[in-house]
Amino acid sequence: MATPAEVAQFRTVQRDLVTLALAALARWWAGLDLRSAAEARSAVPAMVAFTGGLTRMYGESAALAAADWYEELRSQAGVRGRFRARMADPAPREQVEAVTRWAAGPLFTERPDPAPVLRNLSGGVQRLVLQPARETVADSVEADPADARWARVPSGAKTCAFCRLLASRGAVYHSEESAGGLARSYHGLCDCVPTPVWPGEEEPYDVDALLEEYTEARAKAGGNPKAILAQMRADLGIN
Repeated sequence: MATPAEVAQFRTVQRDLVTLALAALARWWAGLDLRSAAEARSAVPAMVAFTGGLTRMYGESAALAAADWYEELRSQAGVRGRFRARMADPAPREQVEAVTRWAAGPLFTERPDPAPVLRNLSGGVQRLVLQPARETVADSVEADPADARWARVPSGAKTCAFCRLLASRGAVYHSEESAGGLARSYHGLCDCVPTPVWPGEEEPYDVDALLEEYTEARAKAGGNPKAILAQMRADLGIN
């Protein structure tokens, strides 16, 4: 069973990769000439190309670390039979381009402003770097014949209502169908760690406490997911 300490250690490895990627992005960004609107807008194709190479390099490292982590936890669980983790590919070019062009949106307003572009792009880079690691865990669980599941383990100083809701379900995610689109969705600054759990093991966090938060919010707000999330935000004072 993954312990909270092991989850934290893996999260640190992933954060270190993100930190390196963001440092490289900041250095590259500092060399751009964005003094005029025309120059700023003409830099977008270069932004797409640089972001693609950056997220591919660090995404591959993140996926490799996730595959190693999965196999280590599987060995600790004493699961019978051999299995190699399914290492996911880096984010596809089309996704990288869409994220980058969205981040560059402030360059195409009446008063182009490059200041928020780096913030937007940094959040996108974090998500794209971590995506292959997260998909590695989810894909490996789906392919593992040992009936594994995965849980969305919250981490960090604060966890948003959306992530708390998904985490409150515990280790129920198995196939892509059972996880659904929402369970595999992560926002730009998300610190959640998809963590494999095998039969007989418990989740490395307090699922009951999160389920109680969700249940109380549902009792007040009814069954609409958006209303439940709004109630959780109000009750907990979080985003």
